[in-house]
Amino acid sequence: MIDVPRHPLHNQTPRFDILTAAAVLAMVLTVDPAFAQGSGSGPFAPLETAVQMIVDFITGPFGRLLAIIAVIGLGFLAFAGRLSWFTAGAVVLGIGLVFGAPAIVDQMISAVGN
Repeated sequence: MIDVPRHPLHNQTPRFDILTAAAVLAMVLTVDPAFAQGSGSGPFAPLETAVQMIVDFITGPFGRLLAIIAVIGLGFLAFAGRLSWFTAGAVVLGIGLVFGAPAIVDQMISAVGN
């Protein structure tokens, strides 16, 4: 039989399975029971609810924590003397776009009319 070399991640399969199971369990336990209720009427109400949940997830506490981690990363880069102004500007601009996205889109919609 031909011996096929295995990828290094194949050795971590049990650990990956445990982490995957833990992540799925966490998602199942944190499901909002009102998910099936639509926020509006019409055929796309469930889709709008799902997309709104994604936006709330990204711009809510989870996104805030990711932004904090990004700024901490900038601090470590600055501490090590490896921070470029381009990287700092990209992180700051990215944070501004993520959290300013609802206001930016609302402003664009009001500018062109509804």
